[in-house]
Amino acid sequence: MKKKTSMILQNKTLIGASILAFFVCSSKNLIIYNEEILVALSFLLFVLFSFYSFQETVKQTFQDRQQTILNELEQVLVTKATTIKNLQMTHTKSLQLVQSLEALKKTAVEELEMAQSQRIQAFETKLKRKCLQKLQTILALEKQWSHELHQQIGSSFQQSVLAHFYKNQATLLPQFIDQACLQLKKK
Repeated sequence: MKKKTSMILQNKTLIGASILAFFVCSSKNLIIYNEEILVALSFLLFVLFSFYSFQETVKQTFQDRQQTILNELEQVLVTKATTIKNLQMTHTKSLQLVQSLEALKKTAVEELEMAQSQRIQAFETKLKRKCLQKLQTILALEKQWSHELHQQIGSSFQQSVLAHFYKNQATLLPQFIDQACLQLKKK
């Protein structure tokens, strides 16, 4: 209110000159009071009255609105910075996850290759053992059959010799006796 009165006092020469000019123009009939002039004067007085009366209120409203916009803008910037940090952390985590997956893949492949080579070695060892067992079984059977074959051959040979001896006993017996006697004499 003090500011309003001080403005009026500062501009009193301007206000006084305006009022004097208005009265002079009215008295000389330069300003004719018709509807348009009255509406224009009323509007001008309303604007001046509103300017002086609500100047602080309008100024405060604009300042409040400015502060609200600044707060909203600051909040948006903070939210944006937080979102960017979260995105950066997510990106870093995804890169770490990709690296971890690559390391896991490499380890899994190495373990699978090692397990495969161990399986192959175990299979080869098992196969060698089974082949060795089969060969040992075959060799044992061969020895058994060879022994049986020798026995059968020996038995057959003995039977054929005996059969031949029985058939030719009359001619062979004197020859054997002569040979046995000769051998006894040599000793």
